[in-house]
Amino acid sequence: MKSLGKVLFILLFAVVGAGFGYSIGGGLKRSPLGQEMSQLGAWDIALMLGSVIPVLAFHEFGHVVGAKLKGMRFLLFIAGPFQITRTPSGLRFNLVWNLGTFGGLAAALPDPKKPIRPQLLSLIVGGPAASLLLTLIGLAVFQLSTGPVRFHGAFIGGFSALIFLVTAIPSRAGGFMSDGMQFIEVLKGGQAVMQRQKILALSSQSLAGIRPRDWDQQLREDLMQSVDSMQPLYQAAAHFLALLAAIDRQDAAAADQHTQWLSKNFEAYPVGLRQSLTLELCLQSLRKGDLEAARKWHGESKGGLVDQARRCFVDAELALAEGRHADARQAIDHGLGKLNRTMDPGVAVMTRDELEHLKRGIPVP
Repeated sequence: MKSLGKVLFILLFAVVGAGFGYSIGGGLKRSPLGQEMSQLGAWDIALMLGSVIPVLAFHEFGHVVGAKLKGMRFLLFIAGPFQITRTPSGLRFNLVWNLGTFGGLAAALPDPKKPIRPQLLSLIVGGPAASLLLTLIGLAVFQLSTGPVRFHGAFIGGFSALIFLVTAIPSRAGGFMSDGMQFIEVLKGGQAVMQRQKILALSSQSLAGIRPRDWDQQLREDLMQSVDSMQPLYQAAAHFLALLAAIDRQDAAAADQHTQWLSKNFEAYPVGLRQSLTLELCLQSLRKGDLEAARKWHGESKGGLVDQARRCFVDAELALAEGRHADARQAIDHGLGKLNRTMDPGVAVMTRDELEHLKRGIPVP
């Protein structure tokens, strides 16, 4: 249940920790412990750094265990570039290089036949509980071992403790809630956590390679029925997902409805992720024949975490609207070449169809 907000928290704590470590480093270097640390080699340092993703994975695995203990249906597990998703044909493993989810993410769908609150509480608590357990294991290894092994235990235990604090302390960052804050929200009966779960459930279907038009219809309808009661970030996410589904279904009326809402409220989406949304607004402007608005949204879409195949498709559409056929062909070819390194396998299925259709419609020079 991590997000980019959690990654930023981890980086902040890491900087503070580095400053503290530097301040005591002089005294430590002269101590017996410091002399023992001087025996660590390059491989030991590399191994410590390599343990970062397993420690993140242990936290996310705790969320999965907490969910399964209450009978929830597993949907998604991400730690670093490693991703496991549930698909209609079973579990699927992928490598996904997406900074927005690199810090880890876990999602599960509640059993509608059981009370939802106990399920969500177990899901939320599982992550910090796992990190606390790994902290104790790491510190035990540090106390009971000698040589480099004890420092590996200290690093794993210390990093796990950091993750425990970052996730367990109630906080909000950029619209995202820590596990501690989510726990409080569920106890208070707030709907924000349940709404987030529905958004994650749809997103996980896309990450599993299911194209937008085939996402669970009941889940989409449930999400939009409660959209007016959501906080702005979740509203934007819900409308964005609904827009993608409408585009893929070629439902112009629904796409226009979501486009109108997003064009007025796009700033509710975090900077860095917002560019994916404004690219779709550029595309919708092109399809309505509004070239000026399309150029405006295209300018808003520079940088950020954007699927490059999707960006190439929109670039090609804009080039065609401006009569730049050679640039359009080049963008299409680049887009087709980037589909194997996509950030979102489900949207990539839609993008491939759109790129190939666009390519067939361009006159051969």
